[in-house]
Amino acid sequence: MGRGSGSDRIVVPITPRRRTRGLPADRREPRSLPAANLFRTFDAAVRRGSFREAASELCITPSAVSQQIHRLEEALGVKLFRRLPRRIELTRHGTFLASSVQEALVMLQTACEHITRDRDRTVLCVNASPGIGAAWLVARLPSFRARHPEIGILLQSSNEDVDFDRQDVDVAIRWGNGRFPGACATRLGRASVFPVCSPAFRDRWHLRGRDDLSVLRNVVQLHVTTHGNTWSDWLAAAGHGSIAFRDIQHFSDATLMLEAAAQGQGICLSSYLLVEDHLRSGRLVQPVDVELTVREGYYVLVGPAAEDPALRFREWVREEAKRSLSQRPR
Repeated sequence: MGRGSGSDRIVVPITPRRRTRGLPADRREPRSLPAANLFRTFDAAVRRGSFREAASELCITPSAVSQQIHRLEEALGVKLFRRLPRRIELTRHGTFLASSVQEALVMLQTACEHITRDRDRTVLCVNASPGIGAAWLVARLPSFRARHPEIGILLQSSNEDVDFDRQDVDVAIRWGNGRFPGACATRLGRASVFPVCSPAFRDRWHLRGRDDLSVLRNVVQLHVTTHGNTWSDWLAAAGHGSIAFRDIQHFSDATLMLEAAAQGQGICLSSYLLVEDHLRSGRLVQPVDVELTVREGYYVLVGPAAEDPALRFREWVREEAKRSLSQRPR
């Protein structure tokens, strides 16, 4: 390192870089990060304003602090401190680095404190189908937390089959016929399906009863691929023959289908738990007062060896479903 005429003047050495000209940015090898303990030492020196004070905090020698700072400077290729006779002073590079290091260390400390504080707390992993999870379960979780503050919830969303032996899942909610291998399934009440659409869609097509069903041939059917298509059965229950819709729009989950219906893109069949909040808010309406009872329904699933917290959650879900169905306007 060269010397200047003043004691605080520093010539910053330039570290040669590997040539990466011509390579896309995402293919250039990232520079290796210096050891984490070097950043901790750097942070202590910044906060204490002294290598000696930093050494006292870290329970190491001032020489060790100086060596670690030197190693960090060599790794980064810049000077981080000016070594003055009785103090140290951050360089512009050190100032830039200090705030980021402090923020990173605070985040790590917060995460570790959270883990330590909650390591004896039960956290249930609940895996719900996207539709019922977003449209019904999420809004009701605060009541479970209020009843069982000692139980945390990690909510996941999936339509895949659940394997309680292999997956880190405690409780699941799925639509089906009740046959879920390797799971104890509890049905969430009687299920029926009925058409829903937006109020504007209903008014545009003058769809206000079973006598107006012929207009369905002019509209788009919204259909979720995870459920069976029961329109023919529903039409039969309404006393109407089969109808060929103008088009069918398929969706991977019910959340997307219901959003399309609320936007007036078409009409779909749904069950009450899935559209309860939409009906109460007025975003969706039931244009025809005909329902089809189906063998399928929503089930809450737990493993054969489910422990008490999972069983508590299952019972709570059953109570919430029962309350929803009992309060349904008729």
